Amino acid sequence: MSIEDVAERADVWSEAIRKIVRAIVAAGVALAAAIGGLLMWWPFGVTEAEEPPALIGGAGYGAQCSQLYSAIDHTWTEGQWAVWERLKNDMDC
Repeated sequence: MSIEDVAERADVWSEAIRKIVRAIVAAGVALAAAIGGLLMWWPFGVTEAEEPPALIGGAGYGAQCSQLYSAIDHTWTEGQWAVWERLKNDMDC
């Protein structure tokens, strides 16, 4: 074996190792991107939306009903009165 043969084999091995390292780095980058994508979609610290407290029936009327009653305008049309009545019934005033 001559020195040229050894140098040629060393170049071939060097190129093969370089290709293997590039492939491993590319796989690492792809894996990091996949993990990053999954982490972006992961719901960190998200809790279920709480339902608003239910209205207490039979306890008179509160500030909302008071505002509803103070908004009455005696010149409303029939449609406006119907909306007001629906709100009054929905709020149990």
